[in-house]
Amino acid sequence: MSSPASQRESSGRAPSANRLFWTICLLGWMALLTVTVTSILVAGFRPFTLVIIMALALWLPYVLLTPLVFLMVQRFPFTTSKWRANLGLHLMASLFFVLIGESASFGIAKTLGPNFPDHAITDHVREPRPPFPRTPPSSLPAPSVGMSSMKAVANLQLYWVLAALSHAILATARLREREKQAAELSSHLAQARLASLRTQLQPHFLFNTLNSISALIPQNPALANEMVLNLSDLLRMTLRDSPAERIQLREELKLLGCYVDIQKLRFGARLNFELDLGDNCLDFLVAPLLLQPLVENAIRYGIEPSEQPERIVVRARLTDQALTLEVVNSGRPENEDSASRVESNGIGLANTQARLAALYGPSQVFQYGRLPDGGFRVNIKLPRPGADLKAS
Repeated sequence: MSSPASQRESSGRAPSANRLFWTICLLGWMALLTVTVTSILVAGFRPFTLVIIMALALWLPYVLLTPLVFLMVQRFPFTTSKWRANLGLHLMASLFFVLIGESASFGIAKTLGPNFPDHAITDHVREPRPPFPRTPPSSLPAPSVGMSSMKAVANLQLYWVLAALSHAILATARLREREKQAAELSSHLAQARLASLRTQLQPHFLFNTLNSISALIPQNPALANEMVLNLSDLLRMTLRDSPAERIQLREELKLLGCYVDIQKLRFGARLNFELDLGDNCLDFLVAPLLLQPLVENAIRYGIEPSEQPERIVVRARLTDQALTLEVVNSGRPENEDSASRVESNGIGLANTQARLAALYGPSQVFQYGRLPDGGFRVNIKLPRPGADLKAS
């Protein structure tokens, strides 16, 4: 008994397989009938109506039996596990195919033969014709035993040609269906991975922000309360936009602005945040929470350890090929250990890198590192739809 999944797979591939099979069979039978009609005309039979009837008497039964061959292969396929048992069934079916076809062909010839007049073969041709044997003009040619045997053997081969064609078409349809299912599964896995990566970000920045608020409560309860209100606004925005895979850059900057406002309450004059935006870049689609973990990383490793004012700059430039984003902070690590922590694959950089790789594959560019005069920079290039950054 077939499973529901296999039944859905069969029903999904049946229409396309049927269309392809009938298209090939229609063209093949038309070609065979054309050759048969031409051969009968060359043999000297007239009128054209008689020639058509003779061709149909030869091949019409097999044309009508063709769907049964396709159904047999569909019901009893030549699969690896069942081909031996099904081969015997197809041998019996091929014999019935020839027996029924030849019987029907003979019946058509006997039924339609007496209906043609005496001038069924032209006798007024001026030039002498080659000495082809002529049947009585009042009937179709009566097949001999030898001719019938040769035709039966040929039509036995015809069954296997049709069976091989059916098997090839059904196997191709199965392969395409599996490729389609594999592509859909890959897409679902990619979506699940993206959702997992984004879910990983939300509790991470929430935990860090709550730590900041907790540290501020004993010193300035009113300021801590304001940070809580700003955090609630930020959470409301992230939860509202969570189903989207990509959002406009202007929406991403709103989310980032709420987060920076919270951090400004904590660090005050020590945190100087700047936006440097190029023309026509605000409508570009980016991943949600793309910039927030990078700015959080800059604050944690560039602003928090420093006792003096530091600057964080977010730049955006749009070209014909890509959107370029930069997050630069001026903070200088106090020692090599803290510097190596900045460049380590923490959750901010690693998560962003993984999300960009899942969304854009090799078409995106993600680079980061320390600047010669101190500070840290993250550079991202996101391709326009249809653009290839590797080729540009």
